[in-house]
Amino acid sequence: MISKPWIGSIATRLVLVAGMVGAFVTAQPVMAEETFTHELGEISLDTHPTRFAVSNWALTESLIALGIDPVAIPESDGYRAWVVEPKLPENFTDLGTRREPNFEALRDAKPDAILISTDVAMAHEKLSGYAPTFVYSIYNTGSNEPAIDRAETLLRNIAKLAGKPDAAEDVIASVNARIEAAAKRIRDHVGDDAKFAVVRILDESHFRIHGKTSLFGSVLGRMGFANAWDGDVNGWAFHNGDVSDLAKMGDVQFAYVEPIAPTTRETLFNSAIWKAMPFARNDHVHAIPASWTFGGVLSAARFAELLADAVTGTDTAANGS
Repeated sequence: MISKPWIGSIATRLVLVAGMVGAFVTAQPVMAEETFTHELGEISLDTHPTRFAVSNWALTESLIALGIDPVAIPESDGYRAWVVEPKLPENFTDLGTRREPNFEALRDAKPDAILISTDVAMAHEKLSGYAPTFVYSIYNTGSNEPAIDRAETLLRNIAKLAGKPDAAEDVIASVNARIEAAAKRIRDHVGDDAKFAVVRILDESHFRIHGKTSLFGSVLGRMGFANAWDGDVNGWAFHNGDVSDLAKMGDVQFAYVEPIAPTTRETLFNSAIWKAMPFARNDHVHAIPASWTFGGVLSAARFAELLADAVTGTDTAANGS
């Protein structure tokens, strides 16, 4: 078990200062002491945290999905552009960048728990000086488990920590219903045997092609559709490819995720090599509005619905923009 100065009987410490903070004590969600396991060990608490600081957007959206507004969030403008939904709360502390949290801002936010993922785990000890710090990751973990399954596990872990396990199950059931409804819309339009490629266009020559265990790839799998890319992927479950990789996939349903620079779009889509691609010739190219590649379960549902909108040529309220 990790030994930290704040671990132990929180209730005992509160009793010692009860004369000063009695009102605060009665407001806390007291529980029997419980040990929570995370990726770097175990932490024992006797109150459920209510004020969470987070290091990335998947953790941000997962808390909001549970009805919990984080008190400190990184790169909020980027979240609004790339994640879009669920919407951020009106009030929170700007925590700086996802890679380098602002420790002064973190202190001012007064969290009673901090949630991070493996990409900033090197800061775990320092962060733990501010509040109990839990490491929960979906991506780049070395696991071949589908990202959507890991996103569900992360949501359940956070819900347990917050004392809201039933809320996680409600969210997961809702997300799966949304994904299945989107899958039905696509099947009704292109049949059961459609094969999809899900790509981020980096420039006119380079592409991020999502594999089967990526969030979008695992959503495709849950929808019952094949992923056109079965080659190698990195720890984030995508392949850094070029036009030759696109050409190998043949006549697939080609879904590219926005945003993309207008100049890149114009140069690529007007090029001879692009026009020669079977999916381009057969008008099987679909633009997906901003969806977060490395998100949680709500990003998964958003992607499924936006994919169905694009394939069927409809525009539902799920677009959120």
